Amino acid sequence: MVDTCVETRPAARRSRVLVVEDQDDVRRLLVTALEIEGHDVDEAANAHDGLSRLRQSRYNLVLTDYAMPGGTGTWMLAEAGREGVLGDAVSLVVTAHSDARDLTSYDVIPKPLDLDQFLDQVRRVLHNGGQQSADAADVPARDHRSRFVVELVLYISSASPASIQARRNLERVLEGFERAQVKYSVCDLGRDPLAGDADRVAFTPTLVKRYPEPRMWFLGNLREADLVADLLRTCGVDARG
Repeated sequence: MVDTCVETRPAARRSRVLVVEDQDDVRRLLVTALEIEGHDVDEAANAHDGLSRLRQSRYNLVLTDYAMPGGTGTWMLAEAGREGVLGDAVSLVVTAHSDARDLTSYDVIPKPLDLDQFLDQVRRVLHNGGQQSADAADVPARDHRSRFVVELVLYISSASPASIQARRNLERVLEGFERAQVKYSVCDLGRDPLAGDADRVAFTPTLVKRYPEPRMWFLGNLREADLVADLLRTCGVDARG
């Protein structure tokens, strides 16, 4: 099943961004790049500090690393959601793997990030001014929640080794959960390059959690299986016995 839709977006605006990253050099690189783009940026060195920031301020975008000492980025976002301090912020989770450079595809986003691709993704994410909760694309998910508790869309390029790996890794994780509770679709941007406009996807592979809000983006080949498993558990998907 492939979901495609086209939305008209107003122009991007100056946004408040929180960067949560435990590696000092990577964090400063991201902060500097985002500030050059014109955004107001706060930073945190771990998930607990990031949660404290979210308790104190409101953001349009939360950009977080996944694996950090003391708590993952998804743990931080889940806690912020439970406490109601995430507001209308969209969340972007960046995955990183020590062997990412061994992949031949340009679609993988390893550390250090490809800044051009990274900034293009941020522009797309923020293009609607942080008002994705009112998007028409979210309405069907809300209307049909009785049939599923989470909606995932995996954007791939069929010829990309990283995309093939991401799909395999994701579907392996999904085997451990009740599939009737998960609305899952795959969208091949190689066949329909404009299909990613609805979710502001700039490159592949990218996994988008469309529902429940807030919308979240996971970049890379999803080798960190705990990332997706944590997401499904946080959304209330039941594990298979």
